Amino acid sequence: MGRGSTGAWTVYESKRIELSWLLKKGFIKKNCKISANISWTDSKNENAGNIGIVSSYSIEGNQNFLELNYTHTDREGNKNDYNYSIQFFEQPSNLGKGKILYFVCPQTFRKCRILYMAYGSQIFKSREAYRHRLYYDSQIASKLSKYNDSFWRLDSYLNKLEPRACRGERTFKGRLTKAAQRYNKLYTKQCLMEELRWTLGAPKCLKGFRGYG
Repeated sequence: MGRGSTGAWTVYESKRIELSWLLKKGFIKKNCKISANISWTDSKNENAGNIGIVSSYSIEGNQNFLELNYTHTDREGNKNDYNYSIQFFEQPSNLGKGKILYFVCPQTFRKCRILYMAYGSQIFKSREAYRHRLYYDSQIASKLSKYNDSFWRLDSYLNKLEPRACRGERTFKGRLTKAAQRYNKLYTKQCLMEELRWTLGAPKCLKGFRGYG
């Protein structure tokens, strides 16, 4: 795994392991033990690291863990192999519908849904476990960068969602499909970001000139 950057880190810049993503990809299934490899890519779509995982999710709940296997390279170029397990558990949903899985942070022992590797850390842990704050992009971006980043991030989501939301049947029994509803919601939000990046986000000398951006 490669070296991270210096300065303030963001949650998207950090390597991260999300329970929702693991469940969606089928890497965690009830009453199953699954081995797989996961990887990250950087802003240039180049490999930025990979790890091996083994998940165990028992019905009884006494063998619920995610084992991580990887090689970490520190800032001096030294490589170290790591093999450890992250426990996870079920908790009833606040909405009263089913149960939700949570990791147990290996440092704070508090529940979390996402584990991060940032600020030179050699292990994955919760956002609250870091002494230095892990920021969201919008918290450290200028107005222009914030609205531009949001616009293009939404554009990426819309492009991925378009095949399911805009091709073929958009309705079912007279109602928009869930994909179409989500597409419309994201599109409305993107239109707002488009307006904001040309008003609040743009320098005064360029406001009103749509050639900017």
